[in-house]
Amino acid sequence: MKKATLGIIGAGWIGDWYFDAYSRCTDRFHLVGAAGNPSPEGFARLEKKCAKWGNIRPYATAEELIADPSIQAIAVFSPNSLHFEQVKMALEAGKHVLVEKPVTLDVKQDLELEKLAEKKGLIVFPGHNFVYRPVDVEAKKIIESGRLGNISYGSFRACHFIPPEHSAGWRKQMPLAGGGAMMDSGTHLVYQSIYLLGLPKYISCFSTKKHYLEMDGEDTCLITVQYASGTVAQIFQSWSTADDSAAEVRIQGDKGVLLISDALYFNGKKITDDCSYANSFYHTLEAFYNSIETAEAPVSTIHDAANTLSMIQTAYQVSGTRKIAEYKPI
Repeated sequence: MKKATLGIIGAGWIGDWYFDAYSRCTDRFHLVGAAGNPSPEGFARLEKKCAKWGNIRPYATAEELIADPSIQAIAVFSPNSLHFEQVKMALEAGKHVLVEKPVTLDVKQDLELEKLAEKKGLIVFPGHNFVYRPVDVEAKKIIESGRLGNISYGSFRACHFIPPEHSAGWRKQMPLAGGGAMMDSGTHLVYQSIYLLGLPKYISCFSTKKHYLEMDGEDTCLITVQYASGTVAQIFQSWSTADDSAAEVRIQGDKGVLLISDALYFNGKKITDDCSYANSFYHTLEAFYNSIETAEAPVSTIHDAANTLSMIQTAYQVSGTRKIAEYKPI
């Protein structure tokens, strides 16, 4: 098996999760180096992180890393507002790209990257890591088999606090983050809803700020949707509760119920238990490598990322208005 050479932009919290996953994928990837915040303080932190990650090379800037001809693929884990320019630069340099969610903060930019990648014959792989978990893969198979019968309801729910460095860092600022809880960790719920149930016909939303009052964006958000079939669903992301156990996907039909919590259950029977957050990054890197090798599109594409972003932004537009928006798929 030929290894793909990889460079990382953004050596923060998500970078650590991916590095742990990379350590299980050394037969597929060779990690060359990383770039981070180009300030003197940022570079000093980067040097320490690169030493921790196995004495890989610290690059002074993202531009320097992308320009390295020895690197075939770039993983972009920088703040949301930087994604578009860095992904575009990597594609123009002939690199495949794995990019954390949300891919960009502008649907038009997502579509521009989609066209550029197609023109260059390259892969843009959104970091939609949950759809690569075996629990989600098996859930989709069950839904597509018709074993749930006529689906009436779906629920996508996550409740947790966030680390202090998140609430006080770049996620605090709307121009850098693009939103609050739903734009950040709630993106996982929205792209899973697209993966499992498709795109909605109508969207409504309520959002509020109950705990992280210093942040620009909301810390609690509830999106309700209805599909063309009549099926209804709720997408709920909260950073204002300590109930870390309240993370689940539930899909109900007249013949069965699917539940993803600590495992995947179908009508109460455990199907598979690989739903680990840590493992999701491993499965994502594995899928990214396979896309590079086969030139096949990811399971969750940049077009799905554009619809995910569009759904969230549509929800934000109607939040507090007591109105329902008709959703227009990208």
